[in-house]
Amino acid sequence: MTCSIIGPGLVGSFLGAASMATRARGRHDRGVCETVLLPCGIRRWQPAPTVDASGPTVVATRVHQTPWKTLPPDSIAAQNGLGQPIPVVVCFMAIDRRADGVITSVGVTPRLVVGPVSATWQPVLAAWRAAGLIVEEVADIRPAQWEKTILNATVGPLCLATGKDMAAVWNDPDLRRLVLAATGEGESIALGQGVTIAPDLSERAGVFFDRVSSHRPSIMRDAGELPSILGHLCASARVPIPALAEIARLVSAHVRPA
Repeated sequence: MTCSIIGPGLVGSFLGAASMATRARGRHDRGVCETVLLPCGIRRWQPAPTVDASGPTVVATRVHQTPWKTLPPDSIAAQNGLGQPIPVVVCFMAIDRRADGVITSVGVTPRLVVGPVSATWQPVLAAWRAAGLIVEEVADIRPAQWEKTILNATVGPLCLATGKDMAAVWNDPDLRRLVLAATGEGESIALGQGVTIAPDLSERAGVFFDRVSSHRPSIMRDAGELPSILGHLCASARVPIPALAEIARLVSAHVRPA
């Protein structure tokens, strides 16, 4: 066994198939059977259903749906946002389900960034690499986590507010200017929290959004992610953030409270 998966949705199934995880715990008891196109090729993933995940466990539920108090001790969260009480693996990728039901990444080679983990995770990291995923091990996970959160806090909420996919938002000149301004504000917020993100974030964001094309981010399916992404950024700001505030206004004007 390499690991267990809690939350075998699109991301959980992609990472589960890549790691050849043998057990998964979802919201239903019917089990999981997915076909996943990885960088290394097609793989059928049919883990055994479990209610008691143990050992290395990838938590791929959304932050607001995660049973934090009952997770196995050797867990890492593959989630969007900030504030998780356990270590995270930051996933720079866009995962979709094709019309034929196959789960795959779009636009970019999936890149995973993980901080210090126990030796029990090394077989999982090795399996991810063997599946063609890029895996980076770093001493401090915070810059990657903040970078991903800033990316999630810009185009994704605008997709939610407008109903457009990522390509349509990114290709709109006014929305692109708003995204780039908000990206700069996010970098400033991170720096105020003692986190220095690698240079040229705007350029990396541009490359990512150019390549993911018509991807519809997960926040369009579940606005409950907003507090841990856009909300966390805005709450952490100690300076004016007009662009992020405008994105938040646009979202609040188009999304009904739960």
